Amino acid sequence: MTQDKLTANQSAHLVKLHQSQLLLVKGPDASKFLQGQVTCDLRDLSAPVTRIGAQCNPKGRILLSFRALQIDSDTIALRIPSSMMEKAKSSLGKYIVFSKAKLHDDSEYSLFGIYGDNAKRTAETIFNKLPANNDGWIEKDGNILIQLAQDRFECWIKSADATAFEQQLVDRTVGGDLNDWELLNIRAGIADIYPETIELFTPQEINYQLVNGINFRKGCYTGQEIVARLHYRGKLKRHMYRFELSGNQLPVPGTTLVNATTRHIGGHIVATAFSAHNRIEILASLLDEQLDQVTPETSAEILKQLPLPYAIPTADEPTE
Repeated sequence: MTQDKLTANQSAHLVKLHQSQLLLVKGPDASKFLQGQVTCDLRDLSAPVTRIGAQCNPKGRILLSFRALQIDSDTIALRIPSSMMEKAKSSLGKYIVFSKAKLHDDSEYSLFGIYGDNAKRTAETIFNKLPANNDGWIEKDGNILIQLAQDRFECWIKSADATAFEQQLVDRTVGGDLNDWELLNIRAGIADIYPETIELFTPQEINYQLVNGINFRKGCYTGQEIVARLHYRGKLKRHMYRFELSGNQLPVPGTTLVNATTRHIGGHIVATAFSAHNRIEILASLLDEQLDQVTPETSAEILKQLPLPYAIPTADEPTE
């Protein structure tokens, strides 16, 4: 099969997002605590919106990536990769001890994704309405619908309601898969950090400044000085780009990319997914000057660049 996986069937697809979990920060200081730890502005969450963000080490390197949503005045949920749960509790836990807030490994919600041409109609049928904008969310009976795009929605369903939710969608959807969900993330130019890539990138090196993942005016947080310096004083020469390559085995995140001529390290793979038979799409963070001559360390194939839904600024164009 050479047809693009995401155009092979024009229905709505339902996939259970086993690879993601919620980490809840609960307590009267939940927002105040996170505000001093992460790159996004938690004050934005007072509107019904979600925010991508990162927790950094003091050198501005990412320890944890997430999508944040404020469930109530004392509870902020961070949707993170399941493989990062213990790392997240450790990296946030060392700072939370003096706050009136606690971390909870959540089992109250099951996570689902709805995507495809009929996703919007399907989501609206179940929730009766839709969020006003991308990254927005609505709630119905304690269940949450997040609009990631016009044809893609993330659903946080109370575990007690999960079976009924799936039954409601049996006749309205066809089965999706996690590869396709990750492929949509790649095509949206949004990537998570996994155990293999902890402390490998600054937020700007995976384009978080281009997807509302960094607020440069919010005030101090761990690593903020480095992140801000790159933005205001430095000339950022490394960004995340989308590429295609051939193969039937996905490279793992963190795989080294090298210059095809000099073999000097040019960057690292951030995310991967199959797009068709023997075709793979990747997000990779690398030096801007090596876009046309980069290859995986274990291969001679030069990567073919594909477009992203946003523009990458030049070194002389700091983004706001």
